[in-house]
Amino acid sequence: MNSHLKSKYSNLNIITMYYIIIAILTIYATYKNGIVLYNKHLIQLAAVFKPIILMIIAIGIPILIDAVYKTFIKKQTYELKQDYFPIYMGLITLCLPINISIILFLILTIIFSCIKLFYNLNINYYSITKLLIILVLLILGKYTYLSIYDLKIETNLTTLDMFLGRGVGGLATSNILLLLICYIVLCFNFTYKKEIPIISFVSYFVTLIIYSILFRSNLISNVKELINSEFIYAVIFIATMSFYSPIDFKSRIIFAILVGVLSFIFNLIINIYEGVFIAIIISNIIMIIIDKLGVIKNEHKRIWLWITRK
Repeated sequence: MNSHLKSKYSNLNIITMYYIIIAILTIYATYKNGIVLYNKHLIQLAAVFKPIILMIIAIGIPILIDAVYKTFIKKQTYELKQDYFPIYMGLITLCLPINISIILFLILTIIFSCIKLFYNLNINYYSITKLLIILVLLILGKYTYLSIYDLKIETNLTTLDMFLGRGVGGLATSNILLLLICYIVLCFNFTYKKEIPIISFVSYFVTLIIYSILFRSNLISNVKELINSEFIYAVIFIATMSFYSPIDFKSRIIFAILVGVLSFIFNLIINIYEGVFIAIIISNIIMIIIDKLGVIKNEHKRIWLWITRK
C-alpha cells in the first residue's frame, strides 16, 4: 500500500497546498478556541495563542528531529519539500482536544517523532498516534473535548450551528463548511484520493439510515452526531494519507467502504471522536491482508477461470 509516487515538482506543490490548508485551519482553531473565549472573558490573552503554539510544536519538532537524524546520523541532505511527516502531525494536532497540555503535547510529539524514524509498517501511523495521545489523556484523567465555554454554558445547537462549527470537537474539526472547502481545494491535486472521502461518507450514511430504521433510532439525532463527530475531518485528511491508503481504484473503493461502515460501528460503540481512527487502522489492516492474499490482483484471473470451466 505504499502509494506515494510523486515527482519532486509535484511534491513541492502538494506540500505547499497542505501547509496553506493547515494554516487556515489553525487560524480557525485560534478564532474558535481562543478569540471567542477571550471575548467572553473565559480565558487569558496568552491562552488565545494555544492552537498556534501546538501547531508550531507539531510541525517544528518533527522537522528538527528528522533533520538532525538525516544530517548527522544518516549523513544525508534533509529536504523539507520531501517531508510529509510534519504535515501529517499537523493534521493530527487539529483533531485533538483544546484542553491538552502544551508540555504534555511537546513530550509526546518528541516521542512519536523519534519512533517514526524507525516505523516501517503500512498501518496508518498518525491514527495510532492520535489514539495513543487520547489514551494518555484518559490515563491522566484529562480527556474531554469540551472547552471552557462548553463546560460553563449550556447551549441547544441546531444542525446549522453544528455545520458552521459551533459544536464540540477537536481544534479545527467542527466547521463542516470549512472542511468541505478544503476538500474541494484538495481535489485539484491530481494525487489526492478524492474518492475515499465521498465513498466513506456514503457508506457511513447508508449504514446510519439502515441502523435508524432497524432499531427505530432518531435519524435527525444520528445525523447531528455525524456532523459533530470527527468523521468528516478524518476521511478528508487522515484516511487519504498517501503512505497509508491504497493506490489502485478498486482497492480505494473497498477501503473507503470499510472506513465508512466501521466508523459508524465504532462511533456507536466507543464515541464520535475516536471511532473513525480505529476504523481507519482496522481498514488498513484488512487491506494489507487482502493485498497479501492477492484478492484484488487476481480477481480477473479467477473470473476468467470460472467462465472457462463453464
